[in-house]
Amino acid sequence: EDLLMKFYPTVNILGNEKKELLKCLQSKNWSSFKGALNEKDYKKILNLNSIVAGKLKDLEVRFLGGKYVRKLESQVAKKFNVKFCVSSNSATSCLHMALASINVGPGDEVLVPSMSFNSTATSVLYVGAIPKFVEVKKDTFCIDPDDIIKKITKNTKAIIVVHLGGNSADMQKILKIAKKFNLRIIEDAAQSPGVKYKNKYLGTFGDIGVYSLTETKNITCGEGGLLVTNNKNFAKRSRLLRNHGEGVIPNNLKKTEYENIVGMNYRLTELQASIAIHQFSNLDKVNKKRKQNADILIKGLKKYKHLLIPQKIEKHTEYFPYILKFLWQGNHIIKKEILLKKLNQLRIPFTGGYGRMMHENPIFSKQIAYKNGWPYSFKKNKSLKKNYGTGSLPISENLNEKFIWFKFIHPPNG
Repeated sequence: EDLLMKFYPTVNILGNEKKELLKCLQSKNWSSFKGALNEKDYKKILNLNSIVAGKLKDLEVRFLGGKYVRKLESQVAKKFNVKFCVSSNSATSCLHMALASINVGPGDEVLVPSMSFNSTATSVLYVGAIPKFVEVKKDTFCIDPDDIIKKITKNTKAIIVVHLGGNSADMQKILKIAKKFNLRIIEDAAQSPGVKYKNKYLGTFGDIGVYSLTETKNITCGEGGLLVTNNKNFAKRSRLLRNHGEGVIPNNLKKTEYENIVGMNYRLTELQASIAIHQFSNLDKVNKKRKQNADILIKGLKKYKHLLIPQKIEKHTEYFPYILKFLWQGNHIIKKEILLKKLNQLRIPFTGGYGRMMHENPIFSKQIAYKNGWPYSFKKNKSLKKNYGTGSLPISENLNEKFIWFKFIHPPNG
């Protein structure tokens, strides 16, 4: 894959990134964050919606970052029609912020699909809770609402919905389930920024949405993440979690608003934000090109449709692919591993699926996340063992064995 990246570049410079980055460099304000807050202003500042915060003077409220960070957050809030955007150094950090913001903790269970990147599940461990794995639908590869219902217990507090590969999960069903069982929804839309379901952006259906700005994503500033929400309390908790918040909380705050604030340094730098602003302004253009590239490739492979089955797009979804995912049904002709080897020898960048599914990782299968078995040891639950290890999610495992992916669908490729 490293060799292929020489022929299929990952990063695409889209506009004035260099010009703005140099301006930021010369300003000497490379990260304008400050982990301090004037107590008399804390309520006003922490409750500011992102569009208003974006209009502040350059160094007016450093607890919320500098002008580039706040401009980026304002831009995202406007685009996705949400009140708050909280940027961070990664989408993984945003997932941690999201879970801590909705007050998930020890003894709680969070439902997650095993078919995702590791941080979707490990972020649950960061707050001392337990991830419980859910199957995906056989055709869309997104979390299966029917299996969600089967996995809910009295300890379930939230669902992390992953919109995999630019596709949407079945949000209509999932929202109904969450309402019925009083569950919070976090949308991991790291691979689906700008994708719409029923004419509304993914990431804005649940309580909190998360996007990624890492190098391989649709838009990038190298590393970074974006958290969006319309909930004022979740936004201010996320802002505190991002920036050493326990050091600025006055003693007279209500416990229910600010309990369990263990602040981190999840701050995005001004240098990164200056790049992300121009990348984000080109999101629609980039997504459109991804779709064009995908359509060309799928059309060209149509004669092999009985062998290469593409990901089915969820109903009501305006799809923009992150990775083209196919199921290989031709092992009777040529084994998948041999096919991939021959394709890569021809510099055609197809890869296999995940090395292993998340529920097969020792951190889960052996329940050894932290010392003395924490957090699994908090509440001994024998039924959880059935949810971990090879064989516990046969649908997901079977799909992964058949996966053939085309990762380089993005511009400037094509």
